[in-house]
Amino acid sequence: MRQRVEFDAVMVGKGLPNKCFVIYQRANQVGVSRLGIVASKRVMPTAVARNLAKRTVREAFRQLFPVECALDVVVRVRRPVRREAMAECREALTQLFQAVQA
Repeated sequence: MRQRVEFDAVMVGKGLPNKCFVIYQRANQVGVSRLGIVASKRVMPTAVARNLAKRTVREAFRQLFPVECALDVVVRVRRPVRREAMAECREALTQLFQAVQA
């Protein structure tokens, strides 16, 4: 997803939070799963941190989420993703993606 209108449509409902991320979901008519990522400057001031968070979310989505689910998913990063805590963040994403699929 790339347009603000698409993000806004998905983020209307209540999200599934944990300490690192919040996931919003909504069924779509496209027929495939789509991902949107919100990594703000306020939460992560450096571009390096934002890009690391986005790469981590994209990779977890690619590995854990089936394409044929037909859901729009928006992941909002709540706190900085650091290399030292990468395993913890991946585990948090895994739990949220499994909860969305159920």
